[in-house]
Formats: sequence, C-alpha cells, structure tokens
Amino acid sequence: MEHHLLGTSLSLLLVMFLFSSILVTSHFPFGRSKQAYTHSNVSCIESERQDFLQFKNGLIDESNHLSSWIGDDCCSWEGIGCHKNTGRVVKLDLQNTKPPFLVNWTNLQYLDLSKNNFSRIQVPTFLGLLKYLRYLNLANAVFDGEIPRHLGNLSCLRHLELGDVNFTSLSSHELGESNFNNYTVPPWLHNLTGLHNLGLSSNHLSGPIHGLFEQMTSLVYLDLGENRFDASTLMSLCNVSTLNYLDLSFNDMQGSIPSEIGQLSKLQVLDISSNSLTGSNKLDGSLKSFPSYIYELDLSQNFLTGHIPLPDVGQTVASTRFLILCDNHFTSSIPEDLCKLENLKYLDLSNNFLFGRVPLCLGNWLDLRVLNLANNILCGQIPSSLGNLGNLQILDLGDNGLTDIIPTWIGERLSNLKFLRFQSNNFHGIISDELCLLSSLRTDLSMHELFGAIPESLSALNWLNFLNLSHSKLSGPIPSGNQIQTLTDPSIYEGNIGLCGKPLPNDCLEHKLPTENGHIHDDIGHASLIGLGFMLSGYWEFWESFRSRSHGAMHTLGFWKMPMTKFA
Repeated sequence: MEHHLLGTSLSLLLVMFLFSSILVTSHFPFGRSKQAYTHSNVSCIESERQDFLQFKNGLIDESNHLSSWIGDDCCSWEGIGCHKNTGRVVKLDLQNTKPPFLVNWTNLQYLDLSKNNFSRIQVPTFLGLLKYLRYLNLANAVFDGEIPRHLGNLSCLRHLELGDVNFTSLSSHELGESNFNNYTVPPWLHNLTGLHNLGLSSNHLSGPIHGLFEQMTSLVYLDLGENRFDASTLMSLCNVSTLNYLDLSFNDMQGSIPSEIGQLSKLQVLDISSNSLTGSNKLDGSLKSFPSYIYELDLSQNFLTGHIPLPDVGQTVASTRFLILCDNHFTSSIPEDLCKLENLKYLDLSNNFLFGRVPLCLGNWLDLRVLNLANNILCGQIPSSLGNLGNLQILDLGDNGLTDIIPTWIGERLSNLKFLRFQSNNFHGIISDELCLLSSLRTDLSMHELFGAIPESLSALNWLNFLNLSHSKLSGPIPSGNQIQTLTDPSIYEGNIGLCGKPLPNDCLEHKLPTENGHIHDDIGHASLIGLGFMLSGYWEFWESFRSRSHGAMHTLGFWKMPMTKFA
C-alpha cells in the first residue's frame, strides 16, 4: 500500500530527502522568517542545494514563490530554513506551489503545503512518518477524504492547521441521514497532547468534544470557526485553562454565554461572533465572568440584549484593544465606564439600539483607530473631545439622530482619518474647507440639510475614490479637476436640486439657483435612490478591508492565523 501511494498520490506532492538524524532541542520559531533558522556564517550543504535545484524543476510554481532559488546558499532561499549550527534543512514552506511527490525527509520539522490544489486526493499517510514535525499546515490545499490517523503519531507536533480540509470520509455524526454533511473531530487528536496551535476551521464539524482538548496541556490557540458546533462545545472548552486564543465564530451555538468562561484566565482573544446566542446573559455592567486580561472580545452578530457588556475594567485597563459588539440587540446608553479601557484601538457598537448622547470621554482614547457607532438612536451633538483622536482612521456615526454642523475640527485635528460617514442624521450648514484638508478621505455626507456650494478645495483630494453628497440642499457648480473628475456616477450628487455641472446632466449656465430658504422655483421632482447601492458597496468594501487588517494585532500575541498587516 505504501508503494502504491508513493507511485500515485505521492506523485502529486513533493520530493523530500533523507537526512541523518539531528537532535533538535531548541524552541521551534513558528511563523517566523528564514532568518530565525540560520545565523552567523552557516550555509547549506552543497549536495542538498543540488537536490533542491533538481526538485525545483519538478514543481509548478504559478505564484513565482521559488524565484529566489538561485545562488550558492540554499539556506537563504525563500521557503527554506536551515539548522543554525549544522546547515541542514529543517523547514520547507511550499504554500501556493504544486509539488510533484514526496519521500521520507525524516528530519523535517516544518511543512507548509497550504494554498495548493491537490485535486482532492487523500492526505497521504506517510506524513505520519515525519516524526520530528513540529509544524504542519494543510489548509486550503484541496485535499479530500479521510485525514489519516497516522498524524496522531506526530508526538513532536506543536502546530496543526487543517482549515478548510474536506473531511468527507470521517465517521458521520450519528444523528441519521439528516446530518449527512456533519462530521466529528477525528479521535486521533487525543494523541497529540503536545499541540500548541490547532486550526480546524471551515470543515462542517459537529458533535461532542468533551474531554478531547483537556489532555492538550500546552494548547494556546484553537480555531474552530465556521463549523457546526453547538453551545455545549463552548461549555466544554471552559476547562482548557491554557487557551490564549479561541475562535468559535460562525457556528450553531444558541442560548447563553456560560459564566464558566471566566475559568479561561489566560484567554486574550475570544471570537464567538455570528452565532445565535440570545438573552441578556447577565451582561449588565462589568463582565466579571469574562477572562481578566481579554485583548480582543468579539460578540458581534448574535441576539444579545441588555446593557453594553464591558470587560472588568478594574483589571483590563491596559489589556483590551478590540471590542466588537455590533449587530446585536443591546438597549442602553453608552456607559462612561467604557472610557476606562484607555488603550482601546477598535470599537464597533453599530447596529444596536443604543440611545442618548455620545459620551465626552470617548475622546480619551488617544490610540483609537476605529470608532463605529452607526445605526443606533444616538442624539445630540458630536462632542468636540473626539478631536483628540489623532490616530483615528474610521469614524462612522451614520444612521442616528445626531443634530449638528459638520465640525471644522475634523479636518483640522483628525489628520489620519481615511473614512468619514455621517449619512442619515440631522446635520445642517455648509461643507467647510477644513474638511478638505484630509487628503486621503473617503466620505459619505448624504441625506442631510447641508446647503451652500461644494468647496473647490474638494478637488484637491488626490486619493478621493469614494464620495456621497446626495439628498441635501447643496447648490452651485460641482468642482472639477484631479481625482474628483473620475467620480462619474451622477447618483452621488442626486437629490441636490441646486447643483449643476458634470456628471449631472444639467448645465450650470442654464440652471436656476435655489433661493435663500433652500427651495427652487422649478419643480424638478424627487431624485431616486439609485446611488445608495453604489455608496454601500464602496463603504463595505473599505470597512471589511480595514476590519480584516486590524486583526494583524494578533501578531503581537504570537498568533498568526493568517498573514495580516499591523496598524501603522
């Protein structure tokens, strides 16, 4: 059987070479660059360099991943890492390549085959023979069939990533044919007691896991996102006290958040978003049942009610950076205790039923990058203290009941602002020249009582690729020149019956300007909402991009679920 695999399935994988035994005692630097493996003047062994060059000829490298495989020192090549003392190769990263076949490479410690296309062959059983492996990544590689139980033999394994591997041949969860696509966690995981990181996302997994992870006494990172686990899974994991990172997003959890989650005293990142968690869960006031040093808390897209939940601010003042509670049913004012989270970088409370005024103390977050309070029922004016948020990049107060002019301090003091959304409030007055000082701004100021001319200085925004000024009372010619002339969709200006010039069809020479009360003499009629879809698509593309990038903060904890970009 092994010979058959080597002749067929293995012909789709990669060549590996037979090394003499190397005893490795140093900590393996997961997720780091090749420089972590080679130091001083150590270079690779010439016979291995020749083997790699021959190996390269058998690869399909569509991403040009191996273009650096030239020169005399293979230890400096992309995707290869050498032992710092012997120069022997101990790391091979072939993600996004299509390697031909694999034989025993007994000293390999790091193997990354992710982002390949293995045409739905089974994961080869011989991987279980690579007894020194400490890192194995098979995610998104289009494998199929049974994950071989031989992987349970890898006693040195510290990181196992099986995300989006199709578990079609695993034992089906015994609930009848109605659960044909539900599969259980492979039982051989019990053997991998030394795991530090485990990723099983996007695999349609379900069923009980009680007792499975308690034996993994070093487990710090667990990603079970995008499966079909229920709330009993979260309850079971409350006993895995070593966890730093837990992702159970996009599962089938219902009911309350268990208070036992406070037992995870080392937990720094908790993502249980996009489930069907309901009820107030006794979340009023501080979350004393939550881990004390939570770095990121994401409860978004559930059905939680009650007051805004806060981590216990007595212990987490220096810890919490990301608080994401959007898309729930919270009904309260924004608590001032929230401001005690003084190092917050990212706050999203959008799409709830929050009322009252925006607290003045929100201006205390000098390192805040994202503030999203959209789609609530907030009222009053925008506090001028938000002008202290010099690092702010996204400010979204749209779809509330705020009544104000557009503050000049936004342009004068928020120099890093990239996206500003005030849509559907009760703003009035003019668009000031100061707003145009933000050269990288994208903005939505639609559906207000703004009047007067669009500032000519708006045309000086060289990076402007998103703008919505529709449905106000603006008048006069639309500025031209630079980037603004590339915005040719007339819907971004519609509903301003006093505007003229391109891209609108009415010429300024023939257009009748509005009177001082904002009404014109001719009945032009009501403009349509065609531009709304255009506006929303541009907004969400930017918002999701930023939200994705923000998760780069995981790197500061040593987590690297996927390569992300840190905040600047």
